[in-house]
Amino acid sequence: EDVWKNKPDANLEDLDEPGIDDEPTPVPMQFEDAYQYQNIFGPLVKYEADSDKQMKEQQTKEDLVVHWDIGLNNKRIAYFMFAKDEGEVRLMPGDELKLKFNDGLKQWS
Repeated sequence: EDVWKNKPDANLEDLDEPGIDDEPTPVPMQFEDAYQYQNIFGPLVKYEADSDKQMKEQQTKEDLVVHWDIGLNNKRIAYFMFAKDEGEVRLMPGDELKLKFNDGLKQWS
């Protein structure tokens, strides 16, 4: 299933590629030294960071209508509709979003 998320046209031969079925190293109850701790948790932290980055990249919306206002604290507030129409969008009030404007000539974000 993870292969299909990244590559929708994958087939059974794609499962035989190296690195597809790599299991993380089991975490022991007690570590021998800091080197062992780093070697076990380093790949886990990298995997989680890569997963979060990929999830954020998949949660993009285009052609939104944005209404700008000034809040009580004199900060700019953007109002727009972010419909949850596909996939798993985990957006909660208070989450930060990046707005990016691209009209072909000039960009801002």
